[in-house]
Amino acid sequence: MLAINILKRSINITAGIFLLTAGTTHAQTFTDDAKILATYQKSLDSLFLKVKSVTAEDAKTQLAENTKAIPLNLVKTDKRKKDGNELYELAKPATVTVGIAYLCPRCSNSHISESSGYVIDPSGIVVTNYHVAAMYANISDGNKPLGLTVRMANGKIYAVKSVLACSKTNDLAIIKLATDGEKIPALPLAQAGKVGDDVYVLGHPKGMHYFFSKGIVTNKYMEEAGEINKKFFREMMAISADYATGSSGGPVMDSYGNVIGTVSNTKMFTHSEMNPSVQMVVKNTVPVESLWKLVRSESAH
Repeated sequence: MLAINILKRSINITAGIFLLTAGTTHAQTFTDDAKILATYQKSLDSLFLKVKSVTAEDAKTQLAENTKAIPLNLVKTDKRKKDGNELYELAKPATVTVGIAYLCPRCSNSHISESSGYVIDPSGIVVTNYHVAAMYANISDGNKPLGLTVRMANGKIYAVKSVLACSKTNDLAIIKLATDGEKIPALPLAQAGKVGDDVYVLGHPKGMHYFFSKGIVTNKYMEEAGEINKKFFREMMAISADYATGSSGGPVMDSYGNVIGTVSNTKMFTHSEMNPSVQMVVKNTVPVESLWKLVRSESAH
C-alpha cells in the first residue's frame, strides 16, 4: 500500500512538473516599453549613417502632390476565422511603429515621436495616417527633423524613402520603406466592414507598444470635418475597440485578420455646454473603402 501511495505521489509530481514546464514554454513575454523606446532611439545614428530617409521638405511636397491610386502587390485575404490570440500573433509582425526622429532645442539627444502603421505590400509599403506624415513634414517649435522611420515588431528599423500616395481628406498616407529588397510581413485588405462586425485594433497608445483591443463596428457615417471656412464630409467607421494617441495609423481588422479600417481620431461627446460631463467617446477609423481609392492591386484579391 505504501509503495502504491509513493507511486501515485511520484506520478502527481511528474505531472505537475510537466504542466509547469508546458506553461512556461508557451507563456508570452511581457513588453518592456521603456527598453523598446531606448533601443529605438539608440539605433537611429547607425541607421542614418547607412541610409537617408525622406527629408521633411520632400515629405511636405509629396503630401501635397501624390493623390492618385498606385499599383501594389497585395497579399490575399484570409477566409478562416481566428481567435483573439491568433489574430494578435498574425498582425504583430506586420504592424509597425512609425517614428518621427528629431532634435529638440533643449538637449543634444535624438528623440522619437511614435505613432502606428501597418504593412500592406511585402516589398515594404506601409499605411499610416496623413496627419502622422504631416507631423514630420511640418515639424516646428524649434525641433529639427532627423528622419522618418519605421520599427518592426522584431526590432528591425527602416528609413522611410518617400510618400507614395495620400489623402488629406481621408487622413491616409502610403509610405515606402528602404528595405533593400527584403520582404517583410504584410496584412491583407478586406473589401469592407459592416456595422455589428467584430473588430480588433493593434497599435501603440501613449507608448504602450502592441496594445491589442476588441470591439465592434458601431457606425458607418459621413463625418463633417475641416476648418470652419473649409468644411467637408468624409467616410468614417466608428468602432468600440479602445485606442488613444499613438495608435494613429494602426490596423483595424476583422475576425479573419483582414484590414477593414485604419485608426484615425477620437471625438468626445459631452452633455451640453452648461454641463460638460463626458457621455461618450466616438472612436473614428478610416474605412478600408477609402484606402482602396489609393490602391490598385496587381495581385489576386
